[in-house]
Amino acid sequence: MGIINLVIALAVVMGAYWALRTLAHTPPAKISGLIRKLGGAALIGVAGLLALRGGIVVAVPLFAVGLGLMGYSGLIAGGFPWQQKQRGQSSRVATQVLAMELDHDTGRMDGDILAGPLAGRRISSLSEEDLRRLYTECAGAPDQSRQLLESWLDRNRSGWRERWDTPRSKGRPRPSTAMTRDEALAVLGLKKGAAATDIRAAHRRLMKELHPDHGGSDYLAAKVNQAKDVLLQD
Repeated sequence: MGIINLVIALAVVMGAYWALRTLAHTPPAKISGLIRKLGGAALIGVAGLLALRGGIVVAVPLFAVGLGLMGYSGLIAGGFPWQQKQRGQSSRVATQVLAMELDHDTGRMDGDILAGPLAGRRISSLSEEDLRRLYTECAGAPDQSRQLLESWLDRNRSGWRERWDTPRSKGRPRPSTAMTRDEALAVLGLKKGAAATDIRAAHRRLMKELHPDHGGSDYLAAKVNQAKDVLLQD
C-alpha cells in the first residue's frame, strides 16, 4: 500500500505541475474552459482511484460529472446545468440598414431600422407598403441588408415573395464580409471568454432553431456557421 500511495502522490504532484504550466500559457479568453476540463480530468482520476479501492458507488457519479465537465455531456441523459440552454439569450446580426435579433427562448425575430426614411422604427411595426419600401432600400445597400430583411420576411410574412413577385435567390448564401470576434459572439448569443464547448453548443442549438421546418433562414444559418468558425479558429 505504501508504494501505491507514493505513486498516487507523484501523480498528483505531476498533474498539478502540468496544470499550472498549461494555465500559464493559455489565453485569458480560454481559461474558464480549460479549468473546467482540468476539473473533469481530476474527477475522473479520483473516480478511478475510488473504484480501485472498492468505492464504486461513489466513483460512478464522480466519473459521470467528470465527463460532463470535459464536454461529453451527450453521454449523460439531460446533460449538465452548465451546458443547458440559458434563458434570456439572443443572437444579433447588424448591417448598414438593419439590426436584427433572434430571441432564443421564444424564437421571435425582430429588429430596428438604423438608416433611411424609416430609421428608428421596429420592423414588426411596418405596414406592407413600408416593408416594400424598406426592401428596395436594403436591395440598394452595399452590404447584406437585403438578405437579412429576407430572412425576417421568410419567417414573419409568409408568401411575401409571391405577392411582391420576388424570386428566391439561387444557391446557398455565403456571408461575404469579414466577422470580428465580438460580432461572432453576438451572433451566437455568447459572452467573452466562452469555452469551445459553449460555442459548439450554441451553434448546434441555433442551427436547430434555424431549420427550414421552424421557419429558418439560410442566410442566418450561414452567419451562425461563420460565427462558430471565427471563434474556434484560434
